[in-house]
Amino acid sequence: MLKQLAFICVLSILNVSGFTQNTIVTTQPSLNPQPVFFGGGIILGGGSGSFQLGLNPELVKSYNQYIDMGLALNFYYATYKSNSSITGDSYKSNNTQIGFGGFIRAWPIEQFFIQIQPEYNWTFSNAKNYTQGTSGSSSVNAPSVLAGVGYGKRNESGFSYFSVMFDLVNSQQSPYRMGQLTTQPILRAGFGIPINLLKPKSKRP
Repeated sequence: MLKQLAFICVLSILNVSGFTQNTIVTTQPSLNPQPVFFGGGIILGGGSGSFQLGLNPELVKSYNQYIDMGLALNFYYATYKSNSSITGDSYKSNNTQIGFGGFIRAWPIEQFFIQIQPEYNWTFSNAKNYTQGTSGSSSVNAPSVLAGVGYGKRNESGFSYFSVMFDLVNSQQSPYRMGQLTTQPILRAGFGIPINLLKPKSKRP
């Protein structure tokens, strides 16, 4: 009788231990510990007499499975040189954009997010007409508040996304509005990888 009771007690302890282990594994959060990512997007293009390069580096911190916050930089450069045999004039123009801002991404459901990004941009332009021997330059600056939705994937190994946003301020000096009669959609795609700002100290045995 005592042997049977001891056998039943051992089985009960093993079952409780196994149940506890399963509970610990299944309740781990998807982003734990809170990771910091570095990433962003890149634009590279060109054609006959034109070239463009854009960089949007980001530093992102995930606070939980619903909220990301971060800092973003904007750099964009484009140059265009006309073909005098087609237009009759020979000229070259350069356009440089520099900006910075912060953003918050809210993930109400998995893989879909809402983003709000206030930022400030400076745009520097210069052009030279070789045929007429004239040249000129200008610089403008303007605030923007980008807002939109996106699709992405995120976990402790990194993130990737695609988003569509609009500038709510819609200033005529904004690089997102410049030269356009109406506000234009802003399409962006990017990715990020985790970084360790504070490496944990190794424990000695």
